[in-house]
Amino acid sequence: MPYRPNQATPWLTPDQVRSFLLANGVTSSKMTKDVLDGFDYASKPLYFRTFEPGDILYQFIRNASLETGAPRSGNWFCEAGATTGGLAVFGGGSGRRRYKFEVVQQFTALEGVARAQSRNWGWAGGGHGGGTQIFVPPNLIGQIAGHGPDE
Repeated sequence: MPYRPNQATPWLTPDQVRSFLLANGVTSSKMTKDVLDGFDYASKPLYFRTFEPGDILYQFIRNASLETGAPRSGNWFCEAGATTGGLAVFGGGSGRRRYKFEVVQQFTALEGVARAQSRNWGWAGGGHGGGTQIFVPPNLIGQIAGHGPDE
């Protein structure tokens, strides 16, 4: 079940998100814009969420293809029950598989609602959005261990 912030959990402003990203390894203004554009923060909550050892996260990773090469994990995660459409991604030409990850050390990430995206075959993104997603900055990705495909 997704984490639900209570009234004591403030919604983040874009400036707070930028500061958090910069402090955690996101120095590119393009990547910062891409992260902000991935969330529907104009009308839905965007907040910090702390993850503890043993928490389980998932990621829909693109399958291997001539264009993208071998599969690799990224920075966007979700919880059990999420769908590709809800996360505004799709399989592209090669498809996606859901992979399982486990938190091995406490960290704080961004969590919010995926913004609807137009279909883009270049990164196999696009969909109706509306699902809960989690962005883990590059400097914190080592706090998560992969367990392979979730089958």
